[in-house]
Amino acid sequence: MGGLNYKLPTHQKVICLGNPPFGHRGVMALEFINHAKSCDFVCFILPMFFESQGKGSIKYRVKGLNLLYSERLEKNAFIDFKNKEVDVHCVFQIWSKKYQNKKSEFSWYKNRHKEPFGEYIKVFTVSLAKNRECGKEWIFNQKASFYISSTFYKSTQIVENFEEVKYQSGIAVVFTSTNKALNAKLKKLFQEIDWTKYASLATNSCYHLGKSHIFQALYDHLDSLKDN
Repeated sequence: MGGLNYKLPTHQKVICLGNPPFGHRGVMALEFINHAKSCDFVCFILPMFFESQGKGSIKYRVKGLNLLYSERLEKNAFIDFKNKEVDVHCVFQIWSKKYQNKKSEFSWYKNRHKEPFGEYIKVFTVSLAKNRECGKEWIFNQKASFYISSTFYKSTQIVENFEEVKYQSGIAVVFTSTNKALNAKLKKLFQEIDWTKYASLATNSCYHLGKSHIFQALYDHLDSLKDN
């Protein structure tokens, strides 16, 4: 790629704007961001992989830049060579060399060796899907406080039993506190969450939920639990 051979100026302020080639799972786009790390700001249209907060997210491999802003592109944001609108799920992000986002975000990457929010919940991946079977303890032997499907279209909600989980793959959430009032408040909180605001959106319009999204949702609502 010729762009990766271009030497960016270092003696002046530079803002890099673009829509780099994505490559497999965003790897090529990552190369372009890291190539532009000397810029004051890097503003790119990127694949949805860069929105993920999972511990293996590609955005944690960006070097020397801080994520300031991230927004999903609106529907039909692209126009093809025939001047026809095209809908491709992407995200627009602004990265900065000097500035940091004041809004704190739960980092599953930094907490990947811990059990975040263990005073409230424990989270398990559960699945009976072929080649992805896991978490059978919370499917057959024990009952979680609630379950939620890890894949959905348009909307989803928490359910009482694994049998209600779509596509036989989901997340089991277990309350750890003996405080019934707190647990009731937690359950109400998770029932009212709009999961489309937390889930990762794939290019095929499918939403994916993982542990990191559960933790982020709880992190965003911790203040509402402080009176317990």
